[in-house]
Amino acid sequence: MARSRKLIGSLFAFLSAVAVSLVYITSKAAQQTMETRLFMFWWFAFAALWATVILIVNRRDFLCYLEKIRIFKWFFLYFALSEAFASFLFFYTIKQVNPAIVSFIGSLTPLFVAVIAFFYIQERLSPREISGGLISIAGVVLITYVSPDINIAYTLLVLLMVTIFSFNNVLVKKKIADVPPILISLVRIFFLMLTYLGLNLALGGMRLPDAREFWPLLSGSFLGPIMGMTFLFSALQHIKSTQASLIKNSQPFLVVVFSYLFLQTGVSLSQLWAGCLIVIGISLMISPRRLDLRAILNRFVKN
Repeated sequence: MARSRKLIGSLFAFLSAVAVSLVYITSKAAQQTMETRLFMFWWFAFAALWATVILIVNRRDFLCYLEKIRIFKWFFLYFALSEAFASFLFFYTIKQVNPAIVSFIGSLTPLFVAVIAFFYIQERLSPREISGGLISIAGVVLITYVSPDINIAYTLLVLLMVTIFSFNNVLVKKKIADVPPILISLVRIFFLMLTYLGLNLALGGMRLPDAREFWPLLSGSFLGPIMGMTFLFSALQHIKSTQASLIKNSQPFLVVVFSYLFLQTGVSLSQLWAGCLIVIGISLMISPRRLDLRAILNRFVKN
């Protein structure tokens, strides 16, 4: 039963990594001709359309959702405000910097999550999980080293974003038993849409997206705010937050692949090897058996 829960949680975490990796590509495409604050309004406006469909499908739970929001109002208020700020940093740095670089630095999340989880909810990692995490993080360091440089200001912005998202992941892990993951995603979407609607109305410059911006906004708004966040929060129901973060460490490699497929950005051999290190580290972490020579020989003899 425990192994089954871990496999399900690992699958959800990986699907979240795939969905969010595609967000890097679609958001970069849409922001080529659109300011970040205007982009964010339309991004979450489209996401709100998807969220409305979910609410209609789950209309029997609507009153329950309202009650949950009332009971946990301070959690939702903090979560929505911090996500609005961190999401702006996310999209702004993607617009200014190569999306793959932002993803590489963002993969330091396991370090932040592990420290926060240790002090906040007393989560601990086994030696095998730590080893897998170190290998995976080594891959992130290498793939960042062999990629184009990024200046210190953008690096600090990405690290601030990572800190906020990491703390929120741990906070959600603590609340997930009482608050449905889909409700957290829905509140986040509607709040961010209203926040950036107000910001754009106050600062001016509202306009409709053109045809080139429309499709990246439509597809990306479903992949990120809906699929990515829901998969992540669902993963946290089955595995520890540090484990989910380490599995999502495959994201930089996925971004490199998707960048090559959709943006025609080349992938160097060094980046490929570094990505393989990330995958090896993740495999070591989630493997239900010890990945040493004795375990391999035992399995061979049994077969």
